[in-house]
Amino acid sequence: MKKLTFVLVIWSFSFKLFAQTIESKPFEYPFKVHVFDLPISSNGINYRIYIREPLRDPENGEQASAFYFLDPLSLFVPSAAMSSNYEYFNYIPAAYFIGIGYTNEADGIPKVENRTRDYTPTKFTPPDSTHFLASNPVDYIGSGGTDTFLKVLKDELIPFIEEHFNVSDSDRVLIGNSLSGLAAIHSLLTQPELFNRYIIISPSLWWDDWNNARHDRYVMKQVSVLDKGLFSKETRVYFAVGENEEGFGMVTDLYVLVNELNMKRIDNLKLYLDVLEGEQHEGVFPSGFMKGIIGIYSNEEKRRPSFSPVKWIN
Repeated sequence: MKKLTFVLVIWSFSFKLFAQTIESKPFEYPFKVHVFDLPISSNGINYRIYIREPLRDPENGEQASAFYFLDPLSLFVPSAAMSSNYEYFNYIPAAYFIGIGYTNEADGIPKVENRTRDYTPTKFTPPDSTHFLASNPVDYIGSGGTDTFLKVLKDELIPFIEEHFNVSDSDRVLIGNSLSGLAAIHSLLTQPELFNRYIIISPSLWWDDWNNARHDRYVMKQVSVLDKGLFSKETRVYFAVGENEEGFGMVTDLYVLVNELNMKRIDNLKLYLDVLEGEQHEGVFPSGFMKGIIGIYSNEEKRRPSFSPVKWIN
């Protein structure tokens, strides 16, 4: 025992000396990511675009798909890593992963004002000091810019991607979570031609305003006046929410939204709602994304058959 103790002490001392000669290295992401800081856009914002190229060549007759991520600092990197086997083995198409970010977040720290501006479709001010947003002005000041953001996305950001990369303009996926999920829903309801597939997880349907009856909220009013003619091609939407998010009414919100959309009888609009067992808001995205990304491509001839429960009725 004394001999073993002596050996451990010598090893520990030697390791400390050795460790002093080792310098830390910056972490390099296993997949190459291109980063572009674009010129000031028409809404006065400097956008930063993150692009991970496809991991394999597209199937015969296909062009690489485009997966657009909102909230890229939190969603883009883990999604690209988690779904790599799905792409390698053709459960999903060869795809560009594209994160729509901001140059003022180059230090890796998200700025709430970016989300408040770009991901909320209406301007909002708390009615009084008791409202849950009242103590955090950054959560509502500057709100209401989603229409402008989507115009920049349509007229400037997507054209930049499609001009510089060999990416499909007919298979675009929009991925959003929480507040960016709200922006994705606004895209779906106002200009669905921009994307033909959506993964929308735990969207903040309470915006403007959760104290109101559900049908008096902005999103539900948009559904009531939705133009069926906007859906000229098949549009698949995978919705997910954690079963433990009902404390803020988010599970019921999604049930109501999906039911109202189904009642519109839009032939080209295909919807799937997944309530994920054991999940809560803070951690629901990984599970929702993995189920969604394979789900929106299920039952397609060129894809490898999967065990996804998601079925699309033609």
